[in-house]
Amino acid sequence: MGPSYEVRWKATAQPYKIIYLCLGLPFYTAAMREVFGSDSKAVQLRDVSGFKDPFLTSLAEKLLLELSLGHRASSLLVQGVAQALAVHLARNYTTLSGPLKDQMKGSGLPGLTLRKIVDLMTRHFEDEFNLQRLADEAGMSEFHFSRLFKRTTGRSPSQYFISLKMEKAQTLLQKTRKSVIEIALDLGYTSPSHFAHVFRRETGLSPAAFRRQV
Repeated sequence: MGPSYEVRWKATAQPYKIIYLCLGLPFYTAAMREVFGSDSKAVQLRDVSGFKDPFLTSLAEKLLLELSLGHRASSLLVQGVAQALAVHLARNYTTLSGPLKDQMKGSGLPGLTLRKIVDLMTRHFEDEFNLQRLADEAGMSEFHFSRLFKRTTGRSPSQYFISLKMEKAQTLLQKTRKSVIEIALDLGYTSPSHFAHVFRRETGLSPAAFRRQV
């Protein structure tokens, strides 16, 4: 028998409809493994009540509409809703339990793992940001990796990647005679104007103005 998830509430208007959603254990297990990887067995659903969740409401409405159209409900649609529900619960309504809870409390990525991730980022400045590649390097799911990375650095992986690229851009502007266009291409920006926009956003100056002041 799978884990239960109960919502307790009080209606303030009449009439009203009640929708009970029962999530099969395979969907729950698969979602936990995808989100938490090898830590999935140390995760459990939180006991919550009296809350509003627009995403869950939207899923319930989709099911209600499908069941009210007068034809046999699509198994693909129902399975899709179940998968979306399971992942949403895993990402937003879970808590760590047992020894792992104490281990992870207030912690983030180990220093060695963080160094490996930063090294990987700097070797691929010219590539598009690839969260899956970074998560694989850390041996975690994308969601779990992103959460620990931000806890460690104060920035999301994509924001940190951009900051590293802008630090490299500043070094190239200071120490080389490469044009702004060449630097933009070196850092994976096919549009010099986009590169200039990101640089100004991160530093407060245009690339040309930054070069002039140094």
